[in-house]
Amino acid sequence: MTDDGLVGGPDDEPETEGNGHLASHAVLAKLSWGLISDPGKVRPHNEDFAGAYAPTTPDDSWDRGPLWVLADGMGGHAAGEVASRLATETLLSGWTTGSPAAPAAALRNGVRAANTVVCDTGMESGRRGMGTTICALTLAGTEALVASVGDSRCYRVRDGECTQLTTDHSRVAEMLRMRMITPEQAANHPARSMLTRSLGADLMVQVDIVKEPVRRGDTFVLCSDGLWDVVSRGDIAEVATAIGVDAVPTAASAAQQLVDAAIGRGTADNVTAVVVRITSDRPIPAAGGRRLLFRRGRS
Repeated sequence: MTDDGLVGGPDDEPETEGNGHLASHAVLAKLSWGLISDPGKVRPHNEDFAGAYAPTTPDDSWDRGPLWVLADGMGGHAAGEVASRLATETLLSGWTTGSPAAPAAALRNGVRAANTVVCDTGMESGRRGMGTTICALTLAGTEALVASVGDSRCYRVRDGECTQLTTDHSRVAEMLRMRMITPEQAANHPARSMLTRSLGADLMVQVDIVKEPVRRGDTFVLCSDGLWDVVSRGDIAEVATAIGVDAVPTAASAAQQLVDAAIGRGTADNVTAVVVRITSDRPIPAAGGRRLLFRRGRS
């Protein structure tokens, strides 16, 4: 982690081929979080990438919310791993520089900027056709905002229940929504990895933004399909709910356990998990709560 709260940036060189194994975590006054990315046992390199902006200074001094970003690259070695890293770093860089903007607009504009960078880089020799998913979480007072493109997911675990906040942008997800196939058929459908939306596919990209109220005890889990494809929502809820007990003492250990579970169950993909646990019922950041109250007072 750098002094400005950034992790997963250009100073964190991967240890192995591709983006390697990534791990970071922090315990702050109102939340704790952990990030794990692993190549897994099948693929020789890691095309996933993740990063975070979460200053360790008191949040009443923050002028913008924390941000966690996860991306799952496509296009093979030297393409997918580059796409996921570029998208993550571009979004984090835009988030942490300049004057703070409204969170939803900042997320949408940041993802669009990441898409432009991936599209431009994809024109280079050896990187044509590369792309990536992206899923990003920020906190704004008493709200959580999630931006997503592709099939990387964000779950919220509350009171033992795991709820998917994002929508998969894939052929199979569309068929499920149209009731053309059953969940059982979707699990092994040949088109389940075909995305209908991703960064790098087109210069114009539609970004989903979801807003949800935040409560003390909520746990947010961002993950790539290498995890959610083999680890059930029930298992995610069990691990997230256990944070703070001996078996799962921290959010970082929860992220590690989820990644280990996916690898142990034979996932054929890279695996990444970002776990964020809310430990306070006060606004995060504090200034976000004041802005929210101000807006409500004017309405």
